[in-house]
Amino acid sequence: MADYAIYGTIEKAKAVLDQSEAKHSSRAGWLMVTALLIESWDIYSMSFIMTHLKDVFNPSAALLGFTSAGTQLGAIVGAILGGWLTDKFGRRNIFMASMTMFALCAVAQGCAPSMEVLAVIRCIAGIPVGADVANGFTYMMEIMPKGKREVMANRWQFMFSLGILCAIVMVTAFELGSMDPNITWRFILAIPAVPALLLLLARHNLPETPAWYVEHGRFVEARKVANDYYGKDVLADVVPDHDVEIPRPSWGEAIRDLFSNPFTRRSTIFAWISNFVQALENYSFSFYLPTILAGLGIATLVQNNIAMFCVYLIASISAFVGPLTLPKIGHKGLSQWGFGLVAVGIGISIFGIANNQMIIIIVGSGVMLWGHYWSSESGQTVASLVAKPAYRGAASGIAYVFVKLASFVTLWVFPVLFETLGVVKADMIVIIFPILAFLAATFILPEVFDHAVSADTIKKEGGHSAE
Repeated sequence: MADYAIYGTIEKAKAVLDQSEAKHSSRAGWLMVTALLIESWDIYSMSFIMTHLKDVFNPSAALLGFTSAGTQLGAIVGAILGGWLTDKFGRRNIFMASMTMFALCAVAQGCAPSMEVLAVIRCIAGIPVGADVANGFTYMMEIMPKGKREVMANRWQFMFSLGILCAIVMVTAFELGSMDPNITWRFILAIPAVPALLLLLARHNLPETPAWYVEHGRFVEARKVANDYYGKDVLADVVPDHDVEIPRPSWGEAIRDLFSNPFTRRSTIFAWISNFVQALENYSFSFYLPTILAGLGIATLVQNNIAMFCVYLIASISAFVGPLTLPKIGHKGLSQWGFGLVAVGIGISIFGIANNQMIIIIVGSGVMLWGHYWSSESGQTVASLVAKPAYRGAASGIAYVFVKLASFVTLWVFPVLFETLGVVKADMIVIIFPILAFLAATFILPEVFDHAVSADTIKKEGGHSAE
């Protein structure tokens, strides 16, 4: 079979898979986004135990910031490595390996003998975090039908908010129990290993995606897995009954292909901007909000935690509602509303901080976080959605690098920036970025909701992808 015919067959197979739905596909999607709950639980635990680490180890501001940011640094490596590995070795292999590694690292964190060792472990722990996100979004794009997969993928921020609530509840329980600070921080960082292991067991029976087999020319396995997963041989008369060898695209070829089409180029550029800004606005403001309130002397640690629980409870509602609005307002509208509300919320909070008014700060934080969860839902989804399965893992990983790069830089730099400029001036710098992202959503992002391989491809012999 000529090369053009093989690639035409692959395109037709992808079109069929994009429009197929298995009764267990929603379960598979939830098992992917649940990893974000565990990740946020681990990351935000640091926000609430930094005072304990100060008491126990008395670290410098730079070391404390680096330890907080360590997971983000590791996730940059993990996103790139995981994206490449999932394209090469399969989605299932990577999501099983990444969650196993995360559980081991969580336990290791709780056993760290010093602040320096903890910083190193958190860097290593970030590798499976980045790999799992890059792989998870890729998996959802290939195992769920168009339209539904985007709604599920956008729920990653809902799971993220639930993880933060888990962290707050756990830390507050230890605070009320008057536990020793050295015991508190160890338990808080080690406990995420438990849900990680449970998720690993729940994922055990998930299959490899038929799309991955198709892209690798492994048509026999693609048909078998598709038949088992969908309950019927959806690829019958679409792919041949024998395997073929298909060369894999290099990263350079993948990027060139992604940017050769104006639609995918604009979508990808927006996704990178959105991911960078949503991380910067979050980790420069909401992550350090407990520390800001404590530094202003407005409330005790327990009062801070209760206030933050209320704020993130509202944010969780926002994160739940956002995906439900997606079919009506699209990724463009969701991003515009989100970044706009972030700018307004930060502005309100700055006024409250300047006047030492906790109620105003909390109101502004609530507005900011409502907008933040809307603004941060679509970036990663869009990047994974518009990429072809042949390099979808790599594209998803590269997009997530922008989240973690901004997170790492922000977590490391902003403690120093707060000390140098003061909270008000530092946050006035932050407000610039969601305004820029709002403009990007307005003028760069095309509407991509319900994007998939064109159904017309099925009718074409040797046709090219509509992606």
